[in-house]
Amino acid sequence: MKKVRFGLPLVAVAAVALAACASGSGGGGEEEGNPPRDNSHTRSAELFLTQAQTLGDPARYNDAIDAANNSILEEPTNPRGYFQAGRAQLGLEDYVAADTLFDKTLELYPPYAEEVRMERENAWIGMFNRSIDPMNAGNPEEGIRLLELAEVIFPDQRPEALINLGVGYSNMGRNEEAIVAFGEALEIIRGPRSESMDSAMVAGWVEQESSVAFNRAQLLSQTERYDEAAAEYETYLASNPGDISALSNLAAVMSSSGRPDSAQAIYDHLLDQEGLEPRDFFNIGVGLYSADVFDRAADAFRQVAEVGPENRDAVYNYAQSLYEDEQWETLLDVGRDLVELDGYNSNSYAILARALINTGDEQEAVRVLQAGEDLAFNLENSVLQPRSAGGGSVTAELINKTLEAGSEVNVRVHFISDDGVAISFVDVRVDVPEPDVVQSFRADLTSDEDILGFYFEVINPS
Repeated sequence: MKKVRFGLPLVAVAAVALAACASGSGGGGEEEGNPPRDNSHTRSAELFLTQAQTLGDPARYNDAIDAANNSILEEPTNPRGYFQAGRAQLGLEDYVAADTLFDKTLELYPPYAEEVRMERENAWIGMFNRSIDPMNAGNPEEGIRLLELAEVIFPDQRPEALINLGVGYSNMGRNEEAIVAFGEALEIIRGPRSESMDSAMVAGWVEQESSVAFNRAQLLSQTERYDEAAAEYETYLASNPGDISALSNLAAVMSSSGRPDSAQAIYDHLLDQEGLEPRDFFNIGVGLYSADVFDRAADAFRQVAEVGPENRDAVYNYAQSLYEDEQWETLLDVGRDLVELDGYNSNSYAILARALINTGDEQEAVRVLQAGEDLAFNLENSVLQPRSAGGGSVTAELINKTLEAGSEVNVRVHFISDDGVAISFVDVRVDVPEPDVVQSFRADLTSDEDILGFYFEVINPS
């Protein structure tokens, strides 16, 4: 039987508008290397840059590049032309070219470092702020593009863009890239750079550290890098020792990495606590099931199913845990509830039939199995993906058996809150494929309420 897994949603880090720093206009510091020198070309380039910025005329950036390039051709060791060309490339958003030109500027004249840093950081701030709207509007591709540009021009200096990149990557299923982005953000937050930064800014970084560490640990677990996930959870728990979800997830990765005794000790500790919420029991149940502790997994899922009897995943996982633990008598009632709730899934009928066979009612078991075989279509492989800010989505597959290809099935997806109440629903029209062909579908709910479960209602054909 398939193990149903449920994880907490990634905690999105909100994008925050940042105040830009003022930029200087020339080199400074001790005279080392090749000091910048003005000539007719650099004076023209500076004028064009000023006009581009004050008039909002992008064509002036091209004029500035032409003038700066003329300076470079005449005086290839004069850093002023490279610096101006880099600034103009920033205006044209060619950050790769700007990065190369700024590196050449510093190679020729290291005292330009502070002004180059300010140009880079201002550009980073601009790209970061521009990424906010597309990320919030459901356009992660554009948001990621802008954040990646920010990291090209000002790499590994501040964690905010890396954090939002991690969230964007993970929401698009690019988990390996998200792990790297979150890891680089944590290195900055935990590293020596924070010692030289404004204390208020660093305090904001530290506030985000726990969420970033938790997200990274989840992704490491999902990619089966269990030892690394355990280490990240342990680091997180050092600052958040009472986080039940993190403890449960740590136990699960310990079990997966071959440390069942350590995992069991954590689960025993968790289940002895008072005040657990349904979400806590759900995550504990998933961990216990993964550790093959089926009797206690069934107890955990029962707690969730009692609060939310229409929570499809809770009832399914409860039934499956009873199945694995061979608690046939108890499974009879739970299996009937499951067939009633998840009646377009042949696995539900198979679970109930197995309980009937093992309690001596083989005739009824045959009838139940036949009812599962006679389904016109199956709704299978459903996955709930809650969002940290509320709402979420359900993806699933319709597998046609006897319906006419090209017809439609209307599926109403009811979303269940943490307290077991169905708060809203989304209707989805699913095009019926050829027999035995899979058709995927998705229901997305926008809501301020946290989502813990769902169930399907088929409107037609009934």
